[in-house]
Amino acid sequence: MAQFDDTAKRRIRFQTRRGLLELDIVLKRFMAEEFEQLSDEELALFVDILALEDQEFLAIVNQYEPSPRADFEPLLQRIRNAKA
Repeated sequence: MAQFDDTAKRRIRFQTRRGLLELDIVLKRFMAEEFEQLSDEELALFVDILALEDQEFLAIVNQYEPSPRADFEPLLQRIRNAKA
């Protein structure tokens, strides 16, 4: 299991800057509300989620498309809840 130090967390924060305004807004709220509470396991999943293309990521967050991985769903739900 990866250990996420401050440098790794800064890289993740940078990766949340996306090309779609809607995704930026959702992620900004999630980062403010939830990011610091994420475990290393959740951070690893978040990195995998951030690897998705913007359009796919937004469609999954908005539940227009199903998640490509079942283990993403709890974290995606936290992202969705932060956007409300």
